[in-house]
Amino acid sequence: MSSTADFRSQLTALSASAARKPEDFGDGVRLLFSCGSRNLPLALAEAEACGVEARGVGRRHILVEVHDGTPTADWLAGEGAAIARYFERIGGIDPQISIDRGPVDLDS
Repeated sequence: MSSTADFRSQLTALSASAARKPEDFGDGVRLLFSCGSRNLPLALAEAEACGVEARGVGRRHILVEVHDGTPTADWLAGEGAAIARYFERIGGIDPQISIDRGPVDLDS
């Protein structure tokens, strides 16, 4: 499976996870989408052209953050698809999805 197809599968799985447990998403949750890029300045310019807010991390990585996100089916069809197309357009290397649910309350 190509990394693009794998990334799209990860997006679909993320949306399915949100449908099963919506309480795991939303306020305070950051969805992090990243990939490698051989040409960071060009990839960032492409992000602007695609309407995707991305930033460079280090010398060769792209990061797209979605704050307070819930990856519903509508989100997947809109913003999620836009991120996937962007990664495809820049030839994103090893695209990945991470979820940051914020600090853990150790006193609970």
